[in-house]
Amino acid sequence: MNKKGFELVWNNIVVMILAFFVLLFLILFFSAGSGSFYENIKGYFSYSNVDSIIEGCNILSSSNSEYAFCCEKKVVKYYIDGEESKGEFSCKELTEKAFINGRINNMMCGENICG
Repeated sequence: MNKKGFELVWNNIVVMILAFFVLLFLILFFSAGSGSFYENIKGYFSYSNVDSIIEGCNILSSSNSEYAFCCEKKVVKYYIDGEESKGEFSCKELTEKAFINGRINNMMCGENICG
């Protein structure tokens, strides 16, 4: 039996598996966009995305992105009384929701900004 050929096959298999995991890690890392990498990975495994929405709304507020904060709707997945719920809200609308608990920095919205 040719031992060098057998070792070469196993080396190639191990290298391919490692390359696959590195590629998967890079795809997840670069597709995460803004926010912490861990929070985005955690979002793939849990239903609720409230924490990442709050983080995004606070970024919009601190950068004075009035239109995006006041008008753009985000899909929010959350729990009410232990049951999964889903809705579309702007950051301004979310500041008034009970499940947010005042964790979004409020921003004044001009009249008729959303058209």
